[in-house]
Amino acid sequence: MKKNQSILFIAIVSQFCSFLLTAGEKYSVNLILSPSYEKIGFRNRLIDNPFDAKLSYNFGVDYRYYIEPEISFSAGLQFNKRGFRTHPTYKTSDGQVQDFDDAVVVISANYLSLPFEIQYNFQPFFRTEISLHTGLCYGYLVNQTFKGKRISNEIQPSEEFLKGLEEKSKAINWFDKSYIGWIAGFSVSRAIKSRLVITVNPTYYRQLDRALNPYGPVKEDSRDRNGNPVLINPKFDSFSLNLKLGYYFSDQIENTKKTL
Repeated sequence: MKKNQSILFIAIVSQFCSFLLTAGEKYSVNLILSPSYEKIGFRNRLIDNPFDAKLSYNFGVDYRYYIEPEISFSAGLQFNKRGFRTHPTYKTSDGQVQDFDDAVVVISANYLSLPFEIQYNFQPFFRTEISLHTGLCYGYLVNQTFKGKRISNEIQPSEEFLKGLEEKSKAINWFDKSYIGWIAGFSVSRAIKSRLVITVNPTYYRQLDRALNPYGPVKEDSRDRNGNPVLINPKFDSFSLNLKLGYYFSDQIENTKKTL
């Protein structure tokens, strides 16, 4: 079922991109670099979430086509470094659970993503454009890694105990090969020349389908705070600050030199 959804989404985006490439001159191309705030959530308030957010980065390019001055569509290609971090916990001799600040594990899931968005645009000031946008994103998993320090210095474990617990990055098989997510945000664009534009674009990404690999080692069952068995459904969330540098192949941005 999920494979069919992925094929359908890619087919729709491919057809749209073909349309964009033959649509005419009212378009822009943008380079994207964005720091991001990444985490994973269980979507179930009865389960304690032991995972913390982490800072990450993304980069890519998008193609934006204006069908009217107020309405535009865009499609792009991005590299997204999703993931989260956590502090391993240990039980002391008296049964108390304790965590340590210097024991930190970072889980990363790296995707090639195809975002597909529709924007509503308006110009409140001269050479400045504000856009509201929403859309969908398809992500294909490139690799996934586990890296970090699992044992605190305060524990002082033996050398024999530390074998196999190196801090170097290790490949894992926790997450599914693809995902579909929802995108929402806004942007502020400013023309620094007649056609060269910089854009600040805060964007929220929310995964819609399954995150875990159904054949991997992490199972989708757990227990809530009362000890009752529940089905967990962890999904990635991301808040990105997309910084764009774009060139407009149209008259959407007024040529002030000609005006003067």
